[in-house]
This record gives sequence, structure tokens and C-alpha cells, in this order.
Amino acid sequence: MAAKTFPKPAKPHSHKKIVKKIMADPDYAKFIHGQVRKARKGDAAAAAMVEAHFKPQRAELLALNRSAAGPGCNRTNPTTLMLLDFAEHV
Repeated sequence: MAAKTFPKPAKPHSHKKIVKKIMADPDYAKFIHGQVRKARKGDAAAAAMVEAHFKPQRAELLALNRSAAGPGCNRTNPTTLMLLDFAEHV
């Protein structure tokens, strides 16, 4: 059976929205987890896919005591990737 695919959304999900999506859809959780793993290993296409699906809102980052400044969600800025880690395995 082929893995389910998830096209890029019209706009990236906030942290709250992507966590709800991960919790509600195990296939999506597996998909995004796989993309995060590839991004951490330097896969630029996977990093771009994660960035297309996930962009935490400034208020979310500040609430988590994280800076909203800096590069995008990619292998050079693992902070935003770490925000997905806790929910991916649920």
C-alpha cells in the first residue's frame, strides 16, 4: 500500500492547528514526522515541505519562550522542528 500524500496547504498551519491535525490523523502524523526526520538530516526538499505545512505564530513562540526571529523552519533552525516532536508520536 502506498503512503498517503499530503499536498501543501494554502498557508502553513499554526502550532495549535498542526498539533490538532497530528492528533486527529495518524497518517498525517507519520507523514510530517518523516519529513522532519529527513529535514534534520539535511534534506532541503523535506525542510521546505515542513515549512510549507508549519509556521508557528509569533504569539505561540513567545508563549513557549522562543524567539520569533531567525531563519525559517529548516535544518539550520531546529527550534521550530522541535515544536513538532512531542506530538508526532502520539
